[in-house]
Amino acid sequence: MRESAGRRRRGGPVVEHSTRSARAGRATARRPRRMAPERRRDHLIATALQIYSDRSPQEVSVDDIVEAADVSRALFYRYFTNIRDLHVTALSKVVDELLVELTLPSSGDFRADLRTALERFLEFAETYAASYTALLRSGSTIATSGTSTLVERVRTHVVDQLREHLGLDEAAPALERTLRGWVAVVETTLLSWLEDRDMTDEQLESWLTDQLFAMVSTTARHDSTTARKLRLFLGTG
Repeated sequence: MRESAGRRRRGGPVVEHSTRSARAGRATARRPRRMAPERRRDHLIATALQIYSDRSPQEVSVDDIVEAADVSRALFYRYFTNIRDLHVTALSKVVDELLVELTLPSSGDFRADLRTALERFLEFAETYAASYTALLRSGSTIATSGTSTLVERVRTHVVDQLREHLGLDEAAPALERTLRGWVAVVETTLLSWLEDRDMTDEQLESWLTDQLFAMVSTTARHDSTTARKLRLFLGTG
């Protein structure tokens, strides 16, 4: 299983942010005196991501960003229309990185590969707990068509990955609903777990993995197409 620099101790508290974006944010807490335009923009994004590690985007203002980045408000508005523009841009960067982390390995052991992907997902959710919660909560003040698109990108990517690793070019309607339903279970479970922490990371990963197998097995009992396509996965063929 891949180990990344700055990851947490398993089953323990976060000891250091685990993503490249968070590391970049800490490394650029104060900007150099001279920057190329693209680097200035990247610096503002990295600063926002650093702040999002501890605070929800909806609690962050332009003043918070310019103070942390050591720049003027005029410079901020040279690169972003408003604070929402920065929120969507910064969260897009995080989602791009998350999609890479959520690419399932191909060890040949689907259950183990799924556990690895869930481990990475939990690391992301813990690193950006405030942002992740605000992004998914209905009615969040940062919710826009842009952020909704980001959330849907992650959902679609996960379903595509599951379908590919199950050896399916396309899933029967019942199975497609099952896979999307499992993604919804993961999202809602993580939201409550981030607040309650009533299970260890390993317990949660195992529980979510078993949930997918149970949901797919249930669908197969009610849908002959799913049962036929997943005989090897379900151990019935």
